[in-house]
Amino acid sequence: MVTHSAEPRNDGPLVSFVALRPSAARVRSLQLALSSQQRWELVLVGAEGVETVADTRLVHVPADVGVPFSIAVSRGVAAAGGTFVSVLPENGLPSSDALATIDDWLLRTPDASVVYTDESSVRRDGGIEVVRKQGPAPERLRCQFYFGDLLLFRRDLLEGLGGFSDGIDGAELYDFTLRASRSGAVVLHIPRVLFDAPAVREIGAFAPVSLGAVRRVLETHLAATGGGTVLEVSADGVHETIRPIHGAPLISIVIPTQARLGTPLEPGGAPHSYLLHALRGLVEKTTYENFEVVLVVDSDPDAAVIDEATRLLGDRLVIVDYDLPFNFAAKANRGVLNAVGEYILMLNDDVEIITPGWIESLLSLAQLPGAGMAGCMLYYEDDTVQHGGHHYWMGSPTHIGLQVPRGEAGPEHAFEVEREVIGVTAACSLFPREVYLEVGGMTTLLPGAFNDVDFCLKVAERGYRAYWTPRAELYHFESKTRDARVRAYELETLGRRWRHRLHQPQYWPFPE
Repeated sequence: MVTHSAEPRNDGPLVSFVALRPSAARVRSLQLALSSQQRWELVLVGAEGVETVADTRLVHVPADVGVPFSIAVSRGVAAAGGTFVSVLPENGLPSSDALATIDDWLLRTPDASVVYTDESSVRRDGGIEVVRKQGPAPERLRCQFYFGDLLLFRRDLLEGLGGFSDGIDGAELYDFTLRASRSGAVVLHIPRVLFDAPAVREIGAFAPVSLGAVRRVLETHLAATGGGTVLEVSADGVHETIRPIHGAPLISIVIPTQARLGTPLEPGGAPHSYLLHALRGLVEKTTYENFEVVLVVDSDPDAAVIDEATRLLGDRLVIVDYDLPFNFAAKANRGVLNAVGEYILMLNDDVEIITPGWIESLLSLAQLPGAGMAGCMLYYEDDTVQHGGHHYWMGSPTHIGLQVPRGEAGPEHAFEVEREVIGVTAACSLFPREVYLEVGGMTTLLPGAFNDVDFCLKVAERGYRAYWTPRAELYHFESKTRDARVRAYELETLGRRWRHRLHQPQYWPFPE
């Protein structure tokens, strides 16, 4: 007979923790971890033969050894009496303040139907490894099940979506989380460490035997959310999935530039042009064909640079004159107004293309419903990261991943997955032209620095989303062709305009 616990107290929801085939030691450790907390029950599925102390908060559900995970857990969920249900992993424990903290956060977001938290684990040296997670990010979720071990679902959501699916052994929780995401369920991330694991492990890792199920789950999810392809699934939890490109829209590549020859890169060498170096790479490496290049050029360019640009690009080249004092934002605006492409690719003149399919990777994200922009991975010439997306923290904008060696996975593999960000650098960003015009382009109040930050925040304020991809890589020889100094008034201007938005830990978590 199934015994339910008492009704939840008025000041918080009852949480039913479901443990599948737990040992006696596992049950005791869970009871100890939860003993000082309120409003919980422990549903023990398939714990026949395990002796437990008398406790009305323990619910025993029979399940034969051969019963699949989805069926066994579904029986546990059916027997649960909680408002929320959490299917626990084989090891690890909720922290001593987990339920009180969850209660507090649910008061702020009462319509949340999916809840996940930060967590910690013990390293081999005895130290503690803390995992800080990104906030809800559906595109990252298709690349990585990064929600982790303490994952709560509202019980009525589970029932409304038909519970856990059969035939995807080992991937049931991932599948349900993706289904909940595409159903429009409100997802709440609690940026507090509320689960402790006994050993470090990859977030979202899968047993090799489950990878076929993971592939099927992702294929179903992509088909239900606009299409895409699963290129590879991996036991470390990082899956290579890509979104499709719809049509072949004209891309206007807008490059503000002085178009002048610079000093030779080597003693005795010929004068060097970063612009021409970028254009040669664009022509020689880029696989996307339907583009034009709009050069916004100062009034005194070197004729040799213009001549070579014309030879490289032919009728793809549009030259726009700019005869005012330096103002990157004004030059960018003029370039966009003279562009005719459906999408604008803002590009600095001091870059080098690495990935031939860089435009395709950016475009596949920029075409997503509600997308405002897409950005890429940029490296300094010493092969360290310059840009993995924008991060706005404590009133100060910066780049994610600054000076991390190229090839590093990043925290929780963040440099290996496509993901939502708060903004991307104008050194290389792709966006719908209509979005740029809707927000009024870049503000000319910021001629040198932070004009792209201001633009990103205007786009976000209108409800558009920004994405970043590691599948588009470029070198950025930053500020080789302009003065890179940040003036105090530029930071002050940005702060006056956006003080309320210059703290966005949900996109790149910092310790609270």
